[in-house]
Amino acid sequence: MSIQDPARLDPARLEWAAPGDRYADYCLWDYEPVGPTTGRLRQASLLWHSLTCAGADPWLFALCDALRAGLGPGRSVWGAKLRDGVTTWEFYFYDYARLERTVSIERVLAILAPFAPCGLRYAGGRPYFMFSLDLDNALVRGERGLDRLNIYVGNPGSSVSSGLCYGLTAQGLVFDNLYSFFDAAREREAIRAKAACSAHLDLPGLDLDAILWPELMTCGVVVVANKRLCDGVYFSRVGIDGLIAFLDRLDYPLPIRTFVREERRRLSHLLFDVGIDYAVTDGRLTVTKSAYYGLL
Repeated sequence: MSIQDPARLDPARLEWAAPGDRYADYCLWDYEPVGPTTGRLRQASLLWHSLTCAGADPWLFALCDALRAGLGPGRSVWGAKLRDGVTTWEFYFYDYARLERTVSIERVLAILAPFAPCGLRYAGGRPYFMFSLDLDNALVRGERGLDRLNIYVGNPGSSVSSGLCYGLTAQGLVFDNLYSFFDAAREREAIRAKAACSAHLDLPGLDLDAILWPELMTCGVVVVANKRLCDGVYFSRVGIDGLIAFLDRLDYPLPIRTFVREERRRLSHLLFDVGIDYAVTDGRLTVTKSAYYGLL
């Protein structure tokens, strides 16, 4: 692939759908593909393209390959995150067996050790169902350490499905985020009420459509996140046209938008997950970070 045309992905990195492939959203909840799969692409193709467009170090590609080889296909979720024009990647690892888990922090850190050793430890007797970590060039080049893990635990006792996120660093465990899940079709008013109830937003004159984008509210599940420095909303199970609209609205790098648009037909059997973080800055609602997600 030429540097002059970063929208073109090395054909060796285009991954084709195959019988037996898993289809799941960013919570690793399975779904049936929404169209024919023959001659279509896997979501991993978008990961490789994102890495390529951002000039990712070859070791970062190798790290992603090692994760899939070590855990098996369809066991990792990736997110390509854009903040201030810079792309980084977050990987998410689920195991809903809780204490009987096989995809554990220890197992993943052992896979990553040749690329990015990590000294963090978390007690296996605690009932987390997911954890995540951030990847970038600085990590695989040894310019920073793997110094933070995000630990997710359940939140029983609420009528709204929800989860809690804690940040684990060498200084210990700090509570970060509360995630609340809603059915997009049946719980519209609850979604709007939850989004409006925020420590980061000014209610008078607030246009909720600036948060709950109408072009994405046809998704399957909406997640509203309350965070320390901002809030977030995630649209789960949007179609390919929703992904294109998301990338366009946030002015993602042209090579990313061009690739997705040109490969629309070969991605149209998939459902995608997208999200934004937002806060009021100088009296204006501002998107501070965004991301799109897929399965590896």
